[in-house]
Amino acid sequence: MTFEEIEGKGLLLYKYVRGSHSHGLAKDDGTSDVDEGGVFIEPKEWLLGLGRDCLDQVADETNDTVWYALKKYMNMLLSSNPTVLESLFVDDRFVLYEHPLFHVIKENRQKFITKSCFKPFIGYAIEQIKKCRSLHKMFLFEDIERKTVLDFVYTFHRQGSSKILNWLEYRNMKQIYCGLVNIANMHEMYGCFYDWGNHFVQEGLSLEDLMHGYESIDQYDTINLVNRMKGGETGVEDELKKAQISNMAKLIRDKYNIRSVEELAVWYEKQKPIGYRGMVKEVDGEITGDELRLSSVLKDEVPICHISYAKDAYSTHCKDYKNQQDWKKHRNPVRYMENKGKLFDRKNVAHAVRLLHMGKEIAETGQIHVDRTNIDRDFIMGIRLGDTVYEEIIEYIEKQKNEMEVLMKKSAIPDKIDVDYVNGMLIDIRHKFYENKY
Repeated sequence: MTFEEIEGKGLLLYKYVRGSHSHGLAKDDGTSDVDEGGVFIEPKEWLLGLGRDCLDQVADETNDTVWYALKKYMNMLLSSNPTVLESLFVDDRFVLYEHPLFHVIKENRQKFITKSCFKPFIGYAIEQIKKCRSLHKMFLFEDIERKTVLDFVYTFHRQGSSKILNWLEYRNMKQIYCGLVNIANMHEMYGCFYDWGNHFVQEGLSLEDLMHGYESIDQYDTINLVNRMKGGETGVEDELKKAQISNMAKLIRDKYNIRSVEELAVWYEKQKPIGYRGMVKEVDGEITGDELRLSSVLKDEVPICHISYAKDAYSTHCKDYKNQQDWKKHRNPVRYMENKGKLFDRKNVAHAVRLLHMGKEIAETGQIHVDRTNIDRDFIMGIRLGDTVYEEIIEYIEKQKNEMEVLMKKSAIPDKIDVDYVNGMLIDIRHKFYENKY
């Protein structure tokens, strides 16, 4: 059912402007969206039949306009939902349509102001704080670089560790020629073996190249060459490649007990392609897999190193990256530019302050003031549009929350809503609507 069908069938009971405009907190430049709320009564067939076509709400794509079915609306009132409760107290100038039967609910709106309101108001305020803190994180790490599994794989290096990708690159080696084997009784630890035969064939590394590297072991400063290349210096690529092959030759010498170029030549000729699966799936030089891959390895093979996989850290990274991408996709571009550089979403903070102020008012006066004009509008707009420091506003919100909790305990308003009265009111409204006795 669409908005047009609801109105066309005469099912609409209430339509009003909600959000920043009804709060008196719309920006003066006219860029604030106009949000609408509504309540409609369900067609009689929905209640008498199986209810297969029942809807409890109708909304547009952006949720700027949301109309609730009467049953859901009343249940949300009974749970003291702040957004729905506010709908009964919006200023008359924001009421776009009101059916005579809905006026019955309006006349009894004070019955919904009870101590039951406090928990939802605090809860919604805390939810806004959580959103603020979550978005604070998004702003801080706005451009999370997508990492791969291998960015979380490490091997032993001197008295510490090194990323396996750096360790391999230092020696002109590639992950696609690696074979991994689980190490029993050690969590996410693997022995790493290397398919030298495939490397030599696929990468075109000749015995002459390897022998030259063997003869020049420890003659290059590889790290210095890498830094020079990263610094933009040209003409160091060939020298860096020779340094890396020399580092490879040193690894081969140490791992396989090779003591001369003659022994290296004999070892080289024995290397035949094995067909290890690689550490992770790779397509056209790009890592596409999300899991480490194991390979079958001959019993007497010697591992080139042992690795540790920080699996939990990779899972956390994937979650953070996904959350940020979703945020970027769905964020409001105007609000984003408004908050960029301030490290948190100021609208969330403004909502939290408004809700806590309103909660304190309910506790002290038993009244709900939706329109914040001439109350605290300037203060809240100052938060939303000003340069409030993140830590200061969070401290202020925590203080307001604590004050509201104290006022809750002292408040003289009723403890809870009279559910039986509300149920009788709803039954009476339905009878009159379906029998057209209004």
